[in-house]
Amino acid sequence: LPRPSISAEPGTVIPLGSHVTFVCRGPVGVQTFRLERERNYLYSDTEDVSQTSPSESEARFRIDSVNAGNAGLFRCIYYKSRKWSEQSDYLELVVKGEDVTWALSQSQDDPRACPQ
Repeated sequence: LPRPSISAEPGTVIPLGSHVTFVCRGPVGVQTFRLERERNYLYSDTEDVSQTSPSESEARFRIDSVNAGNAGLFRCIYYKSRKWSEQSDYLELVVKGEDVTWALSQSQDDPRACPQ
């Protein structure tokens, strides 16, 4: 199975309290997309898959109001033909407050506040 891709709309740097939508893309015929969090093994599945072209399908995962805890690494995986695909590359979500930015620390443990 081809590897899925992941992107974020409107981008990967999101102001605190704003929304972000992760878009997972894979081949036609995907039954389930899964959005995974690297840091604490949380994931979200959806079977709401739309075909965007003759060769591609996608699913969208929206966070209505991002907070510091949403900062971190995300990736996609999908289920097709009774098996799971490889994971996409990681995408890092950075959350910006008025005077701090939350991102992953170098040790990739908990998010930390970084003065701008």
